[in-house]
Amino acid sequence: MLAVGKEFPGTWQRAFLPLSLLDALEGGPNHGYALGQMLETRGFPPIKGATLYPALVKLESAGFMESTWVDGEGAPGRKVYTLTGTGRGHLASQRELWAFFQEAVLRE
Repeated sequence: MLAVGKEFPGTWQRAFLPLSLLDALEGGPNHGYALGQMLETRGFPPIKGATLYPALVKLESAGFMESTWVDGEGAPGRKVYTLTGTGRGHLASQRELWAFFQEAVLRE
C-alpha cells in the first residue's frame, strides 16, 4: 500500500489497471468487485465500475481471461473471471517489460 497522502497519478492508474487485474487473477478466479477491492489494498484508489468493467471486457475480448456466470445464493449472481493460459503468458511478458522499464527509470 502507498504511504498516507500518496496516490498513483490517474494516468498511471489507467495504464496499469489491465496488468494489475491480470496479476490479481493469478491467485485464482474472482468477480469484478472483489478484484477492485484487491487493487485498493495494493494502493489503488477506489476504482469506479465505469473504469473497472470495461477493462475486464477488453481483457476477456483479448483472450486473457474468461468469465462464467455464477448464481448467487440469496444474492444476485456474479460474473467470475478466470485467467487463461494466454493471459498467463501475457502477464509474464508484461512483467518482463515492467522489470526492464523499472531498470531504465531507476538507473543511477
